[in-house]
Amino acid sequence: MEKRFNELCYACRIGDTDNVDRLASTGVNLNSVDEFDNSPLFLASLCGHEEVVKLLLKRGAVCDRDRYEGARCVYGALTDSIRDILLKYDISKAVDVNQPFVMHISSLMKNQLPATHDICLGTTLGNQERLNLHRFILSARSPSLKENFHSVWKEKHEIDITQNVSIRVTETLAKFIYLVPVLHEIDPKDFDCLTSMARDWQMSELEDFLHRVRHVVDPSDKSTMMAEYQFKFTEDARLQFKSLVDDEILKNIQDVDAETSLEASSVVERFATCSAFPDLIVVVEDSDNSKRLFPCHLAILSRCIYFKLMFTLPFSEQATYNLKREGRSAHSRVIPSVFFPSCEFEVAEIILRYLYYDSSDIPWQFAIDVLMTADLLLEDRLKSMAAVVITQSKEILENYSIFDILYVAWKTRMERLEHYAAKVVALDMKYYAKHPELKQAITLSSRRISAREETDSIEFVDDIRYYLLEKYSFEPDDIDFLSKEDDTDLLEASGITEYKEDVAVIENVLDELALQA
Repeated sequence: MEKRFNELCYACRIGDTDNVDRLASTGVNLNSVDEFDNSPLFLASLCGHEEVVKLLLKRGAVCDRDRYEGARCVYGALTDSIRDILLKYDISKAVDVNQPFVMHISSLMKNQLPATHDICLGTTLGNQERLNLHRFILSARSPSLKENFHSVWKEKHEIDITQNVSIRVTETLAKFIYLVPVLHEIDPKDFDCLTSMARDWQMSELEDFLHRVRHVVDPSDKSTMMAEYQFKFTEDARLQFKSLVDDEILKNIQDVDAETSLEASSVVERFATCSAFPDLIVVVEDSDNSKRLFPCHLAILSRCIYFKLMFTLPFSEQATYNLKREGRSAHSRVIPSVFFPSCEFEVAEIILRYLYYDSSDIPWQFAIDVLMTADLLLEDRLKSMAAVVITQSKEILENYSIFDILYVAWKTRMERLEHYAAKVVALDMKYYAKHPELKQAITLSSRRISAREETDSIEFVDDIRYYLLEKYSFEPDDIDFLSKEDDTDLLEASGITEYKEDVAVIENVLDELALQA
């Protein structure tokens, strides 16, 4: 975790928004400090990276202006716009609600299409209002509820809480389970009842918060405590969803041959009684045409645009899904299935982990395949995470040509990878001058201009030229100035000679290809 925090601090210094997003999703404490007492927010503010500052605040970084750390961020901000952002920041809203993982789980309490709930929760106090919830989420977040769903509530789909509690208190606890930022809404008169229910449902972290917060009077201290606890609650939930994937989903996968029907009795029985409470089978077919079935949940897969569209637009899959949900008996219902784009099983597992708990752990061996599959699934954020891994793994260039990476970048529209490929070529221009694919890459780049004119530029060439300037620490004006200089020693020391040699490589290739760029 310390290594990731140091990587986060570095990404904040240089303004690498994609990497900050990826690292924030690993559960790194955004409010920790490095060996020099610098928080990620302070570093981003000090270095003038406005988008990173906004992202950190959205992800739960705290800027309490009444404390030294917050004041330091404000007065150390490089620009007035960043200072204004920090001054307008409301610490009472400093929660992780803008984590994509949290936002999606919270949204599941609302009435959505398609309907994904499978439990209606109410109370015995006479109020007819009921909460539409998800068995697998309640089980993942509460050991006590999980036990009930496997025993006394096994066949039930409408449940009344027998404790003498109101639907308001029950809804508050349900919101907490679904990561809705509810701490600041809790009425003090409900503390005792909520504490009792939290104890019964074995939610010790909420019980601890309720015990502590009732003794805090100062509003600033209370807001800071809520922000700290909200971060902890989010990370606890992430670990609980990780356990759900590890212990309930991956341990119940089923490998089948091409001839096996998904409605075969063995398949139906296996998933109808699965401890993960699945309502969807994800079918993955790998390069060997082997099939693996994953017990999953539409509520989670709907986070992905590809699947959300599949079940909200009037496709045949929607009708099939609704038809097969009608049978609610645990042993008779047929669970519908959806197909992933063809990929290796490990890639599918990485993507499912991302969808269930925002995992950004992508081994370099699968980074390119994850990028390609995420592109097919319309998951831009996961694509960015995979691209970060590709650009930061030295093993990638030991196993792939930089031109292979460039072509993948074009295919998936990943600008970050396009720049990365150009930078790698620029840093070792003499080597790549002899590489047979350099000409092909430049030719293909020239063809990417939809309506080429004499003034058009070739993007790959432009990027290489940019990184050549960066390689020798030149500005464009420096080239004009040094080109007029006669002092041989100065020219040698400045690096202009080597720079011109590298540029000449590009010019020669363009001449050979009869391209003007």
